[in-house]
Amino acid sequence: MRILPIAYYLHYQKMNDEEIVNLVNNVSSITHAHEISVIGCYIYVRIAMYLLGGYSKEETYNEIKKIDYSMFKTENLNKYDRILKKDISKEEVDNIKSTGYIVDTLEAVLWVLFNTYDYNQTIIKAINLGGDTDTIGAIVGGLAGIIYGIDNINSDWKKDLIKYDYIIKLCEDFDTVISNKF
Repeated sequence: MRILPIAYYLHYQKMNDEEIVNLVNNVSSITHAHEISVIGCYIYVRIAMYLLGGYSKEETYNEIKKIDYSMFKTENLNKYDRILKKDISKEEVDNIKSTGYIVDTLEAVLWVLFNTYDYNQTIIKAINLGGDTDTIGAIVGGLAGIIYGIDNINSDWKKDLIKYDYIIKLCEDFDTVISNKF
């Protein structure tokens, strides 16, 4: 849930797969050190990186399936078969679990992302799954934000945010730093 900034950092860095895995592992392992969690974080970061690079949702999903995941143990990687070997977007909603388990979380995030077509619909569908809605909403919201941008967020939602102006300034400052640095 807190790994998205790593994707922004990596978007501007030229790192190979091993370096990306190591960075994701180091950051993820602060709170979630098991390899199953690291794999989920790695997949999520790579998805965000492709989206930041201008790939569509569909192109991103195809690219994610092509990545060499041999650096991970097969028994842990196999937990992600519905994402990496099948098409999670085609699952029936009743087969999507919204629990705190990383595999369920990533499946729910991707299912919602691929079955919605704007930011607001994405957040509402994530919440309507029930269960671990704050986590699912935050994670899919980050990806939907990359895809649809701030202008696609319901204006009523934005105006009710506490410290909205501060958040916008923080984002603008971040963009300025990134633009000037890279």
